[in-house]
This record gives sequence, C-alpha cells and structure tokens, in this order.
Amino acid sequence: MSNLRNLKSPNSPPRLSIVVAATEPWPAIKICLDSLLSQARIVEAEIIVADGNGNALPDDQKFQEIFWFRKIGFSVFQLRAIGLSRARGDIVAFTEDHCKVAKDWCEQLLSLHHEYPDAAAIGGSIENGSTGSIIDWINFLIAKGPFMPPIISGESQSLSGPANVSFKRNVLPTEFQDFGILHMFLNRDLRKRGLKLVMEGRLVVWHIQSLGFIGTCRMHYHNGRTIAGYRFQGLSWSGRVVRLASCFILPAFLMTQAISNVILKKRERLLVFIGLPILFLLSVCHSSGEFIGYIAGAGDSPQMVR
Repeated sequence: MSNLRNLKSPNSPPRLSIVVAATEPWPAIKICLDSLLSQARIVEAEIIVADGNGNALPDDQKFQEIFWFRKIGFSVFQLRAIGLSRARGDIVAFTEDHCKVAKDWCEQLLSLHHEYPDAAAIGGSIENGSTGSIIDWINFLIAKGPFMPPIISGESQSLSGPANVSFKRNVLPTEFQDFGILHMFLNRDLRKRGLKLVMEGRLVVWHIQSLGFIGTCRMHYHNGRTIAGYRFQGLSWSGRVVRLASCFILPAFLMTQAISNVILKKRERLLVFIGLPILFLLSVCHSSGEFIGYIAGAGDSPQMVR
C-alpha cells in the first residue's frame, strides 16, 4: 500500500530528492523531519519516506508534501531501493530516520554538486548525537568513526554511508537485487567504475541512536550477518572458507580501525581507552554475525538492522 503526497507537479521534477528509510513508528522519524522540512521547501526538494513499519508518519495534513510509501516488513536496505526507484531529482540524497541534518544541509548538497560537477557522489561528516553513555559512543565510533569530523575534503577513496551521502542520479542503478541497497557495496561499485567520489566537511549530520547494551550488541551482530549475507550470494566455496577464516582476525581489525580514527582525528581518545572492553565485545558481535552469515546466509538479520 502506498500513500503518495505531492508538493510539485509530476511534470516538474525537483533538483533534489531526499530518501529516508523508516523502520520504526512515529515519532521516531520526527527529529529527522523537523530538521529537513523547512529547508527542503526552500530549495523545492522532494522528501521520500519509505516506511517498513506502516506507521512512520502520522496520518494528518502536516506532512502532505512528503512522498510516503508503505512497504510493511521490508528491510531498511529494501526500503532505500524503493525510495531510490521513486526519486525524480537529478541529485538523490540519503539520510536516516534517526539522524538530524544541519540547517544548511539541502543548500550545501546543491551547492557542492555544482562545485564538483564531475563527482558521482558526495559524502559528508557525521557527528554523534547520542553522547549519554560509553556504549553509545563506542557504537558510533565503530560504525561512523571514519566520518567523524574533521574529515579531509576533496576526492576520496571512501564515502560515508546512508546517514549523509548524495549521488548524481545518472550514476545510480535502475534495477536492484531483492536484497536492496547496501551503501558500502554501492560506493565500492562506483569506485570500481572509475567514478569520482568526494568527501566534504561542509555537509554535517548528527547520528542519534541509543539502543542499550543488549540492543547494541544485537545490532552489531545483525549488521555483520547482513554484510556477509550480501557477499554470500556471489561467493564460491573456497571464497567462503577464506571469508570464514578472516572472521577470526576481524575483531582486531575493527578495534584497530576505531582506535586509529580517534588518534588521527585527535578526538574521544579517553572514551576509547575507557571503552576498550565494549569495543572488543561489539567487534566480536559483528565478527560473529559475519561468521554465521558466511555459513547460513543473512537469515532475518537485514530486517533487524536500523
């Protein structure tokens, strides 16, 4: 079932489409929309909410300019693919339902794509919006640490994920696997095609996610199994064995990456030191998820990732 609400005529496509996948009921997405709506109106961007819960938005007139698609039970990865398939803008941006964007985010998106006309994709910096506990910080540093400010602006070999990234529409796929879109693989595909990727510190988003101890452990497990499940589809038996073996050194790699990020960025060093046991635990949870994923596939893990 879909509920389509239009700001502009279908014959007048916007310059910018913003895709938000939503997996939780209202008001989980409220902080995201509060930061987006007024600036999206100013630049005449369309906002597409792909709703896997069915109740991501209240059924009133406040959000009548939003394109709202209900796909109950779909994973966040499938929802992003659905949102992208509905996008009409020349530039397609993604953020998450638990993120708050900077006040000039939409304006910066359009300005930067004009500034970098040959860039296929532009990613931005991500700040932690959940600072109340050590586990929330460690969760952020593992998942988003590479994109925590400061970042080096300009051409890049890596790109931020769906919290803060945008693409020229003409470089994006028009057909999608049933699995949906995993941005880490989409970004790698663009790089393999020789397309230019850019990171820009002027694009800022706050990632606001606090899941508690058990919820955070589960999230890292399901994220790991989802990634492995996506790879699983194209792996030979020998490739699967190699990947399984790599899971035993993956915790050390994840920990080293998180520690290196805070050292290089000169931020949150004490937090990482205090949180080393949690960093180890979450790295093991992720690695365990990948291990199971290479044996049995993704299972229902994609539906568990938020």
